[in-house]
Amino acid sequence: MTHRTPTSGPGLQISVVVPTYGRSEILKTLLAALDAQTLAKDHFELVVVDDGTVPPIEIDTGAYGYPITLLRQPNAGPGAARNLAFEHVRSPLVLILNDDAVPAPDLLAGHVEAHRKVPAKTAVLGSFPFTARSMRSPFVRLLAQTTLLFDYVRMKDRGYYGWQNFWTCNLSLPLAALREVGGFDGQTFREAICEDVELGYRLGQRGWRVHYRADLVCEHEHVVTPRGYFQRALRLGFNAARMYEKHGNVELFPMFTATAGLTPNWRASAQGTIEAYHAVQQKFVAKLESMESEPDRVLSPDELRTLADLTHKMAMIPYQRGWLLQLEGHDPGPTLENGPKTGRLTSILVVSYNALAKTRACLDALRRTADPRHPTEIIVVDNGSSDGSAEWLAQQSDITFLRNADNAGAPRARNQAIARARGDYLAFLDNDVVPTQGWLRRLLFHADVDGRSGCVGPLTNRAGHNQEIPYAGGPEIEDLELFAAERAREQERKFRYQTTMTSFCWLVRREVVDEIGGFDERFSPWGFEDDDFSMRAAMAGFRNRVALDVFVRHDHYGGKKAQVHSELLERNWSRFAEKWCGSADVAYGDYKAMQPALKREFQRAEYHVPIQPDPVSALPRSMVEAATEVGA
Repeated sequence: MTHRTPTSGPGLQISVVVPTYGRSEILKTLLAALDAQTLAKDHFELVVVDDGTVPPIEIDTGAYGYPITLLRQPNAGPGAARNLAFEHVRSPLVLILNDDAVPAPDLLAGHVEAHRKVPAKTAVLGSFPFTARSMRSPFVRLLAQTTLLFDYVRMKDRGYYGWQNFWTCNLSLPLAALREVGGFDGQTFREAICEDVELGYRLGQRGWRVHYRADLVCEHEHVVTPRGYFQRALRLGFNAARMYEKHGNVELFPMFTATAGLTPNWRASAQGTIEAYHAVQQKFVAKLESMESEPDRVLSPDELRTLADLTHKMAMIPYQRGWLLQLEGHDPGPTLENGPKTGRLTSILVVSYNALAKTRACLDALRRTADPRHPTEIIVVDNGSSDGSAEWLAQQSDITFLRNADNAGAPRARNQAIARARGDYLAFLDNDVVPTQGWLRRLLFHADVDGRSGCVGPLTNRAGHNQEIPYAGGPEIEDLELFAAERAREQERKFRYQTTMTSFCWLVRREVVDEIGGFDERFSPWGFEDDDFSMRAAMAGFRNRVALDVFVRHDHYGGKKAQVHSELLERNWSRFAEKWCGSADVAYGDYKAMQPALKREFQRAEYHVPIQPDPVSALPRSMVEAATEVGA
């Protein structure tokens, strides 16, 4: 979709290109700063690309005096977003900015004038200092005074530099040059790390240079945290290795030319360093974070040098780890500084059967804990309830309601919900689960922080697979929320990897379902369908994790229902064992017997379970009747 405001006047002199994702408020600051430019408003245009924000970013293009084009694309990263913009710009000169940029009033006029004077094959780089508000952070001041983030402090004004300084935070060059080399490599570099210097390297091979102009000022409204800086170092190492693999030139990276280069010995040495210094690095990060409580602290020159040197040495640990992960074929996933990206839709899928009070408590909790930063849709599938649940659910205006005439089983009901889900994430909830404040935001963090995350589940008071912890609170919501909040503080962002998990509450990324399919309905009406799903995710190369900082309540059941559930588990264990071990004669709960299956290579057809439109249940009628009596 494209929104464009008309342009007039003698002609455009420069096109400003800005990729953005989920930062509409920050973008408004940039739009206002562009409106204050000294360059005539009919001499420049802005092309903004919304990189898949949900809900989409909107711009009141009529509120500004210069022409604006707003483009949209599915989330593909800033490189791909800029490439889309290059297809629509109308000026022969392009200025690339970040969405958190605050340009000085004369920035655009300065770039236009600079290109009238520089030699051919020259890109113009302006300065990119942090804003005064960002500089209130002691760690940001450390970055600003050193080369830990950029090399500005040792660059000479009006000097000429190579591809290493091709930084697209405040950089202009002719559109023809960008098109000549094919723009950014958006497929290989999907994030804002290395994608610009890699483009600069390809331009450098054709004779292009970077001309630095300190007087072309564009401030940076961004607070880099110590933890975020070290997470960035991991991604920098990962993408540097990708750049090495693409171009095959280790001399691109001074770190390795100063040693033995990329050899098996280097790998062993790097791995040893990572393991030996990981704990030290964590303590150092904590020390840097403690500085943030002293915003007025001023470092002496000696303290500055020492702290900068230590920060660099400690950042080499995740940097080397990023190299190793890429060379070994493992993507550590995008890192998150302050939480998951906002605005992306989560589909919450709930299965209901003859437990109206529990279903109401579950939906009440979902409404109470809703976070507008993380939009949701709720899809409830009722499996033939006879206690009034279906009638009550049909009256709820804020859910999508699907009704089965009888008990189709949990796997089938979840597959029905998956087929209707629109979200980038899918959250599976039992209807006897009571979520707590921040449950979704924290699960989203664990899902987003690892690019290969699979099933992400919390802890609770009743569950298998070691996801149960003691809970002494009562039925009151206040007790539950207090316990969950204390747990979140104590275990913030901590997790453990786990192959098989129970699905009372799960969050999975859409990519997981796209790859492995839905729930295997051979395990209907209930039992081991979650073990099977999580195990298939692991076989497909995803990493399942238990979020240790999330606690939800899982209400108890008893009586005849507990007895039938036990019988279903016994029956479905045999099916589970036969599927993955080739024999039903495996002792109940012997997960060690599954290890050989996890270690071998799998074809996608072996772990992918297609979601059928309406498959006929193969369950014996007696088992369906037993399950229907007590609910499954």
